[in-house]
Amino acid sequence: MTDKASIDALQATIRKTDTLPTISAIGQRLLSLRLDTEEGERELMNLVESDPMIAARIIGLANSPVFAPAKKICSIRDAAMVLGLSRVKAIAISIALMGPLRVRESQHFSIKKLWLHSFSMAVGMRTLSGMIPRHIRPPEDQLFLAGLLHDIGFLAFAYLERKKFDDFLTQLDAYPDRPVAELETGIFGMSHADLGALLGRHWGLPEEITAVIGGHHLAGVSPDPMLTLGRITERILGEGAIKEEIRKISPEEEQAELDILGLESAHLEKASSILAQQQEQIRILADMLGN
Repeated sequence: MTDKASIDALQATIRKTDTLPTISAIGQRLLSLRLDTEEGERELMNLVESDPMIAARIIGLANSPVFAPAKKICSIRDAAMVLGLSRVKAIAISIALMGPLRVRESQHFSIKKLWLHSFSMAVGMRTLSGMIPRHIRPPEDQLFLAGLLHDIGFLAFAYLERKKFDDFLTQLDAYPDRPVAELETGIFGMSHADLGALLGRHWGLPEEITAVIGGHHLAGVSPDPMLTLGRITERILGEGAIKEEIRKISPEEEQAELDILGLESAHLEKASSILAQQQEQIRILADMLGN
């Protein structure tokens, strides 16, 4: 195991601003972009078109069998008609942020697995949000982005401390029954959720999104609708980006969360059924984003 002195040194390195990955200029502009005006919509199209990698992936998604477009999609504007503006914005931001962060493949963790879980979270949170009262419903682009980025701390560990991340993956293989957070804390001195929230604040992500990144594994009931949506959705999915059992909660806690969102248990069953039906479609999209 890593000794306390090396953990302290690692934490100091991680918290140094100049060691954290920076956000690209396009990512910064996308984050601040509003979609409730024609000018904002035009700028979204222009920003996505200006980055060939982002544009190619979004056009590829729009052309996938999942959306079955009536004609071949060749432009970002046509792709936005298929995917929707809020989804284009969230996916573009996620590609801009996650693209530079590479990780060694493992039976427990890979880019494709991360995209699959993250896309499932985004779709699940969006599905469940459609069932809650409109006055407490989070903005769709923030909701989708929170789902896509909630486990970005794993990639940040790999980016900042590749050797220690390799050690972490090795321990996952060697001790499959040990809680992931326990292994993370033993090696890094913090969890992927802690690091993800730190990185989110470094990038200037909205606090509502960093709350989901940092709090999706924490115990207790939160009054924050988007964080509550994230926690419920991850329980519906059943596991995280790696083989990890999601924390179970008491019936009283579950009822308190339902009350916060104005939902009933039947809504959770409906959302779970919808997600199960969409898993093959989500897998296809996640594979495209993970390549």
